Amino acid sequence: MHKIKKTPLPRFSMAAVAAFTLASSSWAQTTTGSSEIDDEDVIVLSPFEVAAEEEQGYTAATTLAGNRLNTELRDIGNAVTVVTKQFLDDIAATDNESLLQYTTGTEVGNLGGNFAGFGDGARLDESARFTNPNQNTRVRGLAAADNTRDYFATNIPWDGYSVDRVDLQRGPNSILFGQGSPAGIINSGTKQASFKNSNEVAFRVGSYGSARASVDFNRVLLEDQLAVRVSAVKDDTRYQQDPAFQDSERIFAAVRFEPEFLKRGSARTIIKANFEDGSIKSNRPRTLPPLDYVTPWFNTGTYQGLQNGEPRTYNYLNKETFNAWQVQDDNTGRPNHGQQRPAINGGPNAGQPNPAFNPWVGGFGGAFGSPFVYFDGNGSVDPALGQQSEVRANSGEGGRAPDGSIDDSFSLGFHRMVGVNGYADYSVKAGLPYAQFGVYKDFSLTDASVFDFYNNLVDGPNKEEWQNFNAFNVSLAQTFMNDKFGFELVVNQESYDNGQLSLLAGGNQGIFVDLMSVYSDGTPAGVAGAAVDGQNEPYADGTPNPNLGRVFVGGRGDAGNNSTATERDGFRATGFFTHDFARSDNPSTFKRLLGKHTFTGLLAEEGFDSDNRSWIRYNINPEYIDFLGDDFANAKFNTAELNPHSVIYLGDSLLGRSTASGANIPRITTKVDMPSDYAIRVFDATWNSPDVAFDAPWIDQYYPDQSPFNDVDDPSTPDVDETGQRYSTQSENPANYVGWRYMPVSILDSEDNNGANRDTNTTFARLSKAETESQAFVWQAHFWDNAVVGTWGWRKDIAKSWDYSVDVAGLPPGHARDNRLDLSPSSYKLDLSSFNELEVESTSYSIVAHLDQLPIIKGLTERLPFLTTVFYNESENFQPAAQRVDVYGEALAAPAGTTTDVGVLLESKDGRFSLKVNKYETEVLRNSSSGLNGAWFIGASQVWSGNWVNRYEFNLSGDTIDTQGADDADDNGRYNYGAGQNGEDEAAARVREQNVIAAWRAYQASVDPRFYEAWGIDLVDWQNDGITSSTPAGFTVPEDAISKGYEIEFNAQPTRNWRLTFNASKTTAVRKNIGGENLVDFIENYETALNDGADGGVGDLRIWWGGAGNERSLFQWNTNIGAEWAARKLQEGTNVPELREWRFNAISNYDFDEGMLKGVNVGMALRWQDDVIIGYPPIPNPVTPTKANFDLDNPYRASAETNLDLWVGYSRRLSEKIDWRVQLNVRNVGQGNNLIPVTVQPDGTPATYRIGPHQSWTLTNTFRF
Repeated sequence: MHKIKKTPLPRFSMAAVAAFTLASSSWAQTTTGSSEIDDEDVIVLSPFEVAAEEEQGYTAATTLAGNRLNTELRDIGNAVTVVTKQFLDDIAATDNESLLQYTTGTEVGNLGGNFAGFGDGARLDESARFTNPNQNTRVRGLAAADNTRDYFATNIPWDGYSVDRVDLQRGPNSILFGQGSPAGIINSGTKQASFKNSNEVAFRVGSYGSARASVDFNRVLLEDQLAVRVSAVKDDTRYQQDPAFQDSERIFAAVRFEPEFLKRGSARTIIKANFEDGSIKSNRPRTLPPLDYVTPWFNTGTYQGLQNGEPRTYNYLNKETFNAWQVQDDNTGRPNHGQQRPAINGGPNAGQPNPAFNPWVGGFGGAFGSPFVYFDGNGSVDPALGQQSEVRANSGEGGRAPDGSIDDSFSLGFHRMVGVNGYADYSVKAGLPYAQFGVYKDFSLTDASVFDFYNNLVDGPNKEEWQNFNAFNVSLAQTFMNDKFGFELVVNQESYDNGQLSLLAGGNQGIFVDLMSVYSDGTPAGVAGAAVDGQNEPYADGTPNPNLGRVFVGGRGDAGNNSTATERDGFRATGFFTHDFARSDNPSTFKRLLGKHTFTGLLAEEGFDSDNRSWIRYNINPEYIDFLGDDFANAKFNTAELNPHSVIYLGDSLLGRSTASGANIPRITTKVDMPSDYAIRVFDATWNSPDVAFDAPWIDQYYPDQSPFNDVDDPSTPDVDETGQRYSTQSENPANYVGWRYMPVSILDSEDNNGANRDTNTTFARLSKAETESQAFVWQAHFWDNAVVGTWGWRKDIAKSWDYSVDVAGLPPGHARDNRLDLSPSSYKLDLSSFNELEVESTSYSIVAHLDQLPIIKGLTERLPFLTTVFYNESENFQPAAQRVDVYGEALAAPAGTTTDVGVLLESKDGRFSLKVNKYETEVLRNSSSGLNGAWFIGASQVWSGNWVNRYEFNLSGDTIDTQGADDADDNGRYNYGAGQNGEDEAAARVREQNVIAAWRAYQASVDPRFYEAWGIDLVDWQNDGITSSTPAGFTVPEDAISKGYEIEFNAQPTRNWRLTFNASKTTAVRKNIGGENLVDFIENYETALNDGADGGVGDLRIWWGGAGNERSLFQWNTNIGAEWAARKLQEGTNVPELREWRFNAISNYDFDEGMLKGVNVGMALRWQDDVIIGYPPIPNPVTPTKANFDLDNPYRASAETNLDLWVGYSRRLSEKIDWRVQLNVRNVGQGNNLIPVTVQPDGTPATYRIGPHQSWTLTNTFRF
């Protein structure tokens, strides 16, 4: 039985504080007027609860984290830290973001955190953490901790207005949760109603205009029987990055009822309930600076790389500008053409390296095929500039053949706009050393004078997140015989939904520069004499681009829009029985040895339902497909051509500058919404020259004046040699068609009418359901006068899970007008008759020995100035992630964790000092990895290649058999290999093609058939639909990790008004077994095939068409995922990202209680983090030349970090009835704008940074009455 003295509050009048409170005057009148403490007036706690009133300063004595009952912290061996209300108040912490950088072995992301938490891939993506930053945590360097609320799993972020304490469990503990994160849990203990009246009102203001107001009222309605507590908060947080914000509104209520009429002797009944409802709206700041797609445009000179394994000197961009046909032209062999094409595909040099190829030339803001909608940064749309981003001869039906029939083709070269490439992709294309192993990263923008990312959110107001939630918990606790035995029944229910809208996601989380000199509406004749060799420059006569050199941001809105709705319900029945053999007045030695034993049993059921959706923001009316032609007849509604791409220009052109530094590019200032009606500039291929014969001669100036292009003469004058001219027919002349015009289109916005179109635009939806039944038994024994405390727990969990998902990739062929996901309740539902089931048993035990209480050595230990306790703990748990599958569709075993803790606790005999040292080892098996980018290409690689093998074997111009053609001429590159590679003639090219086909058929036969089944790939019945794939529901890349280290915690209260705590952790955590056995098997098999016999082998398959200089399957694999996979495998045995070996935190507060400074308190917190390994130099693998190693002995490191927080407060009694306290907290004192390296290039140059914490302040006024 735990008793807490209850201090009566003086009678007071509500009138003095009516403006600050929501309490009624009738409640105020129930307050006791006595100022004396009545020893009989106590709050008696149930064994199933702990209370903040028991805590002293930064020290808590008890926890439920040991055996689910109120247990002394010194009697448990597992690693538990209790954060008290006093600690939260001193450091002004209100959530995970503001707390976990101060606690032992924990990390938290976001701007004020101590790590980023986005891994160490080639391109870091923070969009997933915007919706719930509370979950961006890591414990012991392993994984995110589970968040719990009164020891029930929760999605709701905790907030200090309704929380009395936070318990941090590091490592698994099956006594608490057989299922859960192996890293541990973060449990928020909600405030409980108590049998004493209290009122608190607090107001806080802070940096950048932040404001917070909270109230907390507790009222006794029936003395010692019924109490109710109501708390509420409104928190409007503003950030340095304008216009970022987070606004929260929450209300919490709790009731406690101990009915007198149910008290029978020593039996007690306690009924408790609490409820919370809240919402959070935000446009959260970014932790990472924008990706830099601007400054490389200004680089001058040359650099060295490789092409096809041969040394090559490349040019930097040197502010060069282009037209959209020039950069894609690998067919004519013109000088300074084909900057995006590594090899020449046509002319006398077909198959040879392209001297104009520039790896720095990349995509135009991530746009591939999308129509553009142009905006200025103020949100105004320019209706005159909308255009197709890619133009080709078959962009629209109607092209004519020389006989007048429609062949949907004419002489209009392929156009694709370009921009500055990201560094990771550039490195592969430039052949930089070790680039094939994925060791290069995209660069963050680091110069804030280009764009001030410290003070501006690159998204402007075009990003939003939301969280809505409510939770209800009710419990009945019944104990008998003065808490000798009893039970507790708890019912818990939670509803939670979150979501986000974001224009900038993935690679679009950066700033770009427009390099296009003209739009794509030029002519094949172009500008005479404008080419490098003095010939005409085709398409250079397009409309001049008025935005040349301007910086822009933008995106399709296809990757940052999602929502999740969850329902949790739980029931838990806990019973206990306690017997103390030594309870008698004069127990025997044997009874003292037996001591006290507590047996606890648990029966629990928990349910979890979720509905996850992703959607595209904008979609053009499907009639646009009819214009695009047959190639898009069965296009999915989310194909790029139907998703308009926003291009939002910022500031003036940089064309006249020699550097981007100092450009001071502004941010977007208003919300950018696409118009519902728009006009896209398109090329209309409707014949418009009735007086022109289709087969009449026409000179096509698209081609240069050189052989073999000028070998075609005018057929009407066979006796004349027209060398210097390329003759064609008028059917190919773009001037004979309607040509460029504005086509009206309507744009469907998912958010119109409060999101009414989300279902229509949904591209992925997934229903998940999980049910867990648990049984647990815990035995805790206090042997030999409490000198030895043993705890043993057994747990059995049966987890069932159901899963159903639909996505656009799985839709059957059909017109995008009608071919949408069916989300009706009759179709979109779980099959409850089919489920996955896991049954896991786990155990935990700990042994704690209080050496000062051991009779055999008590005589020795009594002489020591301190008490000594040693402990040992082993525990395990698992995560009930039964819906996860591997690359073969096989169910993955549940993630599991094991931990061992061993250490010593030293305490002063007066209880004012304690030091705990813990050595631990925690291992996580089969955890879900977030580090493998491009996993989608595992299936896509087989689809793309499979369709192209079919094209070459069966002479197809598309992916289906109805596109089979009769033109089998060697120069028909649509489905034949072209000559030119390595000097081959057409006959040799045809042999190469047949060898590639044969190699691919052999490889396809070697693939485990489970792969094809899991990914929905049909290599047999492809004739009508082509080969397609769909990522298996629940596909997961697993990995293992192990963490070892030490944890040190020191707590002190040297005097009654000085509180002090210090913690330190030493951590090493490494990754291993990335991918799991089956994924490793599949990739090794594929990469072996790709690299065997480069000429005529699996890796020599030409993608997109048969030209000798075209991309090959090996290049595609390495670019999209192969290099990334190699990097992940290289990281096995290396530290997890951002791991600081040592962390120290020291927090202290002193309250002056006499003299001139009476009522003043001062405090500080010093946080120090060791330097951090952010990468390793790659070195050759001495055994396997096709692989590489990391030089683990010479890692690259980023600097150590030190952060200082200071606070000063003052408290006094304003009147007999009102206590006032004010406190100013300044975090990160003296810290200005700064960047912290997260990833590194192979040469040690930092690549990606996070924005470091900067100085901020809060001023809190609290009134208690």
